Amino acid sequence: MSTGTVRALDASDTDDISRLASFDGLTRKRLAEELGEPADYRWWGLHGTDGTLHAVHRSMRWGRHLLLKGVVVDEAARGSNALLRLAFALRDAARDEGFAGVAAWVEPYRPEAALARLLRLRQSGPLVHRFQIPLLSQDEQLTGAGAASSGVSVLATVGVVTPDLLANPAGAGQVTVSWGLDGRRLVLSACPCPTAADLPELAERFRPLASSLGADSLEVPVPGGDLLAALVLAGRKARRLSRTAVRLGRLDFRECQC
Repeated sequence: MSTGTVRALDASDTDDISRLASFDGLTRKRLAEELGEPADYRWWGLHGTDGTLHAVHRSMRWGRHLLLKGVVVDEAARGSNALLRLAFALRDAARDEGFAGVAAWVEPYRPEAALARLLRLRQSGPLVHRFQIPLLSQDEQLTGAGAASSGVSVLATVGVVTPDLLANPAGAGQVTVSWGLDGRRLVLSACPCPTAADLPELAERFRPLASSLGADSLEVPVPGGDLLAALVLAGRKARRLSRTAVRLGRLDFRECQC
């Protein structure tokens, strides 16, 4: 679909987005909140010449970067350049709004990796699996939803299972962790614990922050070949979110004049 209008979406587009797209853990209430929080979330859509919404792309603030989270394209726009137009629009908007760059999870050996190359996303860091760790038992309730949906924490640690994938600077014995709220998941840019055996303690460390934001689970990147981590996470009833191991693709605007 080479014609049509690409633009930022807002609360008036809630019904059209709900008709077209669904994202894991994103309720209609949360969708309305994200459309009303332009500081932390970006929703862009492609409308046809008749005004129908044919494609939607969602992204979220992750530290100083904009994380491109997901895109849905309807049948009328399949095989078109809709996905590419939306991705470039989000990249350009992020640069204009002062983000340090954009990032996206990339499955290196799947066709979608070609889009990452077109966007000039540089794959860096280890191959990881994204795991969702539940933080609440069945009889526990969320304590509320705070005003913030993203932030950066600097933690003291004697080691990390996965270093900060956004390459934020940190002092000796520290790790910088960017976090963002993705539906009801608190998403971390690192796995800041000394060993995989310490993953339960990591979950408890972030539990108060997650609960205060209305999140009931924690998302952490874990090296794809870490069998001990997989066993520990299975014991925590964690769910693997990625089909295959992924790398973070990142474009830093200061390094690229695109």
